[in-house]
Amino acid sequence: MSQFRLERFWHVFIEKFGLSANALALEAGLPANIFEQDPALVDVNGWASLWDAMEAMLQQPNLALHLGESVTLDMFDPALFATLCSENLRQAVSRLQRYKRLMGPCRLNIKDGASFTIGCEIDGMPLPPRIWGVAELVMLVKLVRHLTCQNIVPLRVEMPAKTQVSKALPTYFGVALTHGQRYAVTFDLKDAQRPFVTTDASMWQFFEPTLEQRLKDSEANVSMCERVRMALYELLPSGRTELADVAQALSVSTRTVQRRLGHEGSTFREILEATRAQLAMHYLKHSQLTTAEIAFLIGYDDPNSLYPAFRSWTGATPQAVRDRA
Repeated sequence: MSQFRLERFWHVFIEKFGLSANALALEAGLPANIFEQDPALVDVNGWASLWDAMEAMLQQPNLALHLGESVTLDMFDPALFATLCSENLRQAVSRLQRYKRLMGPCRLNIKDGASFTIGCEIDGMPLPPRIWGVAELVMLVKLVRHLTCQNIVPLRVEMPAKTQVSKALPTYFGVALTHGQRYAVTFDLKDAQRPFVTTDASMWQFFEPTLEQRLKDSEANVSMCERVRMALYELLPSGRTELADVAQALSVSTRTVQRRLGHEGSTFREILEATRAQLAMHYLKHSQLTTAEIAFLIGYDDPNSLYPAFRSWTGATPQAVRDRA
């Protein structure tokens, strides 16, 4: 599994909230000196555990709001700097989408049309840590307000149905929260196109090669198995389950995918089934989705296909797993 660098903002948060770095690491099940290492690296589970540990240690009802507001451009995280030079929110989020992985196993899902929607996701997890998901939405709204010098109010703020949130959040966003299946924020298109006061094309041309090199270096350590799994998280809900779909998403040939998977001791079919099984288990345990809806979300055209597949994965029916959960 890939490892991710703990960027500088962790040290900012630890200092701001008066935490002990060693105590936070131990609470997350990580080595006590993880923040003293250079580089400090964790996998996706360790990364998520740090967010859960921070929430457990601080026990603050408005923690997510404070975290999101604490993210500032002067932290000089690569992805955040990419927004500083942008012309508007659309361009900024497009750059964030590309470089966000330099800040951890983070991914942005963008839907650009009559409005502009940004979904916040974590590679390898059907749902991200609660405190991260909420703070990420706060950070995005703060970002567009700060860089446009306008009090932008989003059209919609969506959070998973079981998310417990502070009463201060609707006041901050300026809109009532909507229950859904993910963490996402939708802006009016005219707000997404409002010019940023910090736009600087020449600075971006200077800094972009550095970001690209960092991205290239980080991707060199990601296995093809993991890259295929990450692609499937995005492709399965749209019914795209073929090797050719994944190869296209990864910008490589199907032969390259097969060859590299073979070297890693796996096959595309094995990863596809394992990913479907993981997602199905999560949806059954953590949502009220029907089995038909789950079947479509994991890429089955026929909802009845889920039953024999599920028995092969678990030896039980979907309802039996849901009942036990």
